[in-house]
Amino acid sequence: MTDIKYKMDLEYLYHALQKHPLLITDEHQKECFEQLYFSKKCEKYDYNSFIDAATELTAFFHDGHTNIEIPYTSESRCLRLLCCWNEKNANELLLAKRYDDIPEDSRIVEIEGMTINNVINIISRRIPHENIFLVKSRMIKYPYINYHIFSEMNLRLLFGKKDKYTFSFFLNDKIIKKEIPLSFYDGFLDFLSDEDFLSYEIWDKAVIMHLDSCICNEEYKETLKKLAYICKEKQIASFILDLSRNMGGNSAVIDEFISFTDTEYFRRYEMIDFSSGEAKYITRRQDLIKNQKKDVLLPKQIYCKISHHTFSSARTFAVTLKDNGIAQIIGYETGGKPNSYGMPQKMKLPESNIRFRVSRCCFLRPNADMDAAITLAPDLIL
Repeated sequence: MTDIKYKMDLEYLYHALQKHPLLITDEHQKECFEQLYFSKKCEKYDYNSFIDAATELTAFFHDGHTNIEIPYTSESRCLRLLCCWNEKNANELLLAKRYDDIPEDSRIVEIEGMTINNVINIISRRIPHENIFLVKSRMIKYPYINYHIFSEMNLRLLFGKKDKYTFSFFLNDKIIKKEIPLSFYDGFLDFLSDEDFLSYEIWDKAVIMHLDSCICNEEYKETLKKLAYICKEKQIASFILDLSRNMGGNSAVIDEFISFTDTEYFRRYEMIDFSSGEAKYITRRQDLIKNQKKDVLLPKQIYCKISHHTFSSARTFAVTLKDNGIAQIIGYETGGKPNSYGMPQKMKLPESNIRFRVSRCCFLRPNADMDAAITLAPDLIL
């Protein structure tokens, strides 16, 4: 593509971003955004510099739903490393699956001599985010090459063009260095199938339900009903809702879950739709909603497990339970900011065909006293 076509795409992105609620409600932010765009409009572009400019425009909003997304293809290269953040020390990056002779749970100390903290600081400039926890989630879990820290695109940005990259692992009280070669992407990061979104475990004193996507279908409803009956029959005192791997979906799961709790009234998120260019209130957080309780309820002692990967509707789910006093929160901080934007419109740039999203709605948590929070923090850290 030529510089002219990249500039046409940049202009298209600029006009699409004008519909974001932040620019509709805040004249100062609108002026700042326009200054940013006009500074970018004067530059010359190739593919990489265009991605940088488009990322900077979308990152302006500090909104995880307003972003560009460049999916992996079978021709894309990356390092095939499955990683996770240590639940006992969320600043430690661990191997989630054995790689060659490096065992699972080995800690990654450095990449090409750069510490993980420095890697996070640099990659955060390329990932539109609401807080640093979303950066940490998306850099290892989001299957798009402009996010994934181990994509060839981002490795080149950080460390230059190479076919292998040197990692330092902390293993058996020693630092072990290993060169890891690029390989073609084979789908190992792809989002989970909807078929695998729900599972549960029954223990002597607790039941845990793993909800890995917010899908409010018959399976979800019947599972809640089944677990409520099991808890009653076995006199199980605690229920754990695990949203730690849940990146979002349909918020209808929230009211359905609450209907299985002994809650008389609750408050929902406030949802304000700006699709028309003006504020349209869909729900208001001051409204008290009468709970349509089921015949058999879950135990009164409810915990909700969260993590950096808890985002979008899953974040809304956890915050609603917290703000209404329905559940204690366990785990570690959410990647989603409690008050945020969402319900994005999905689009493509006309010349490059790069996908992008722009939020259309604003969401405000039920408890207005906590509006300044940048994350949902746990009541208990596991």
